Amino acid sequence: METKTFSAVTSISMILTLAAAVLSIIGIAITGLYPGIIVLLLVALIPIASKVYAKKITDKSNDVQRNYYTTCTVINFLLILVVLWMSFVILVDRVFPTFS
Repeated sequence: METKTFSAVTSISMILTLAAAVLSIIGIAITGLYPGIIVLLLVALIPIASKVYAKKITDKSNDVQRNYYTTCTVINFLLILVVLWMSFVILVDRVFPTFS
């Protein structure tokens, strides 16, 4: 009973956070270790865990599934905003000063 909204938001969140995490790992070679990168790597685990757990709750009642999908959709949507904000901050703080 996985909803389309949950699936779309979680997929976008997963793609965005994993791409940001991989680019941050590459960025370590250019700018050095930045503590925000560690947080970004840990945040990348949230959409992966929500996708995995969504497959495990198929035998639960519809109310439990609906509550889970609603909660995780909101969390993953907020995660998209946080990753975009963190990427911007890391970019402005670490990458742009190296070009000046």
